[in-house]
Amino acid sequence: MDPVTDIKARLPIEDLVRQYCQLKKSGRNYKCLCPFHKDKNPSLLVSPDKGIAYCFSCQTGGDIFSFYQAIEGVDFPQALKELGERTGVKVQEKGPVHTKDEKERVRSCLVDACVLYQEQLKASQEVREYLEKRGVTEREMNVFQLGFAEKDMTNTYNVLLKKGHSRNEILAAGLGLQHELDGKVHDRFRNRLMFPIHDHQGRLIGFGGRTMGNDNAKYMNSPEGILYHKSTVFFGLDKAKDAARDTKEFIVVEGYFDVLACHRIGLKHTIACCGTALTEEHAHILKRYVDQVTLCLDQDTAGKQAAERAFCVLAAEGLHVNMVTLSEKDPADLVLEDADALKKSITEERIPYIHHVCDEMQRMDLQNPLLKKQMLARLLTLLTAIPTSVERHHYIGLAAKALGTVESALEQDLAHAKSQTYVQMRKEESAPSAKSAVQTFSPAEIALAICILHPIARQQLHKLVPPEEPFAKTLFDALKTVESDDHIIDIGTLDVPKDVRERLTILLLFCEEHDFQEWSQGVTEREFAKNSVQANRMLIRVKQKQITEKLILARQEGKIDEQKELQKEYQAILVLSKGLL
Repeated sequence: MDPVTDIKARLPIEDLVRQYCQLKKSGRNYKCLCPFHKDKNPSLLVSPDKGIAYCFSCQTGGDIFSFYQAIEGVDFPQALKELGERTGVKVQEKGPVHTKDEKERVRSCLVDACVLYQEQLKASQEVREYLEKRGVTEREMNVFQLGFAEKDMTNTYNVLLKKGHSRNEILAAGLGLQHELDGKVHDRFRNRLMFPIHDHQGRLIGFGGRTMGNDNAKYMNSPEGILYHKSTVFFGLDKAKDAARDTKEFIVVEGYFDVLACHRIGLKHTIACCGTALTEEHAHILKRYVDQVTLCLDQDTAGKQAAERAFCVLAAEGLHVNMVTLSEKDPADLVLEDADALKKSITEERIPYIHHVCDEMQRMDLQNPLLKKQMLARLLTLLTAIPTSVERHHYIGLAAKALGTVESALEQDLAHAKSQTYVQMRKEESAPSAKSAVQTFSPAEIALAICILHPIARQQLHKLVPPEEPFAKTLFDALKTVESDDHIIDIGTLDVPKDVRERLTILLLFCEEHDFQEWSQGVTEREFAKNSVQANRMLIRVKQKQITEKLILARQEGKIDEQKELQKEYQAILVLSKGLL
């Protein structure tokens, strides 16, 4: 068995997609929000029978390799290699070993640095004692691969050079800094406790470093690069995603130590952003796994502002947002005082974020009109972020009570606030990020699909003008060779190339989703006639235009014989159109 077939046999399409999206059963298939565009209604269709996952809105997807290439941004050879590793299928690499692409070389550099940092942590009694005081166990040091970057200016750089990594690779990995004047390279991370950062697959992409000295920058993260993109990165996501699927929730905390603390008390669905505010990309990633997020951020002014921004981003993505209010201390400190109390606070005392805001307002003196106006603006910002009217309405009564006003007044202000952003919302909705499903297949392709599913339609195939578009032409020619007209065609028996067969599978999934196979004879004949006439009309118009352009050119150049031939072709097209349209 070849590797492609073997991998497909071992990895069902639904199991692969489930690693990125929340699947919901839909008849024989599954549906989910499409990860390839901003999707509000589930439009990615996953067919276990056909082995494909495809979005008919943005027209992205295919078999497990096409899906994986699209979602991971890799080419086919890389997809084959990585899916082979996942499934235990040996894939023979073509070409010499040194042909690794740039991402692999940079990742290899990071991995070697990670090993070095771990070794240096084992040798540093001072840093290990610090970790022990913070409650970090030996097991956590190993599971999270914690390390230590020594003080020396070029220690990491020199070790990596000796391991065969180039200067450019070390710089690209974000491990080195180049001096502007003399061009010399020194280590980016020095005298820092190192937290390796992985992507959702557990692949190393960068580091976060906490100073063990008196540096102005307490924390330092890897810079933007070919692997590390802070707007899409979570610390601990690779270790939290399975638990999040089980609990249907992520807990988002502020720091690396907070993640370790929460995992220690059994809250293994805890993650943290890495040195940046939560972004739309972050929210989109979380939505793949869960419908609910609990924020457990610092209670200082910066933490409260971060929570409010996070709510707006998460709510806009359709996520339900809860809030946990702790004391002035963060989870990493509270777990040392009372781990059970911390766990209880997070799991039992969380409340919907807007409830939290309203509780906070009820403790304010809103007789002050300026403060009341400020709080109104705050509430309107939160309410307009919620995409559904039903959920918004659920909170209006609570918000009106907190403000000391009536619901109707708040609803008027909310309507006005929404109208202010209507134009911008319409621009975003009309952005060409997703095509209409109607545009996915041409009338000729639909007509040919009807012929595959309904033998009665194949008797009318002669009424379709032979298409000229490659996919439809190949399919048309293949259908003409089918001898029997009394059964649904098994597409496996059609003599067509691999790319045509894959698109045909997607076409038939589209038909299945729209119940083509359930049509009566009358509906079948009507739909075939409608689509074949549309296809013929489109093709004839194109041919007429092409002949007209050639005729004008022939007249300009005085080519009499060519003009006569073109006129005959044009007349033939007219005759054809009268017979078929």
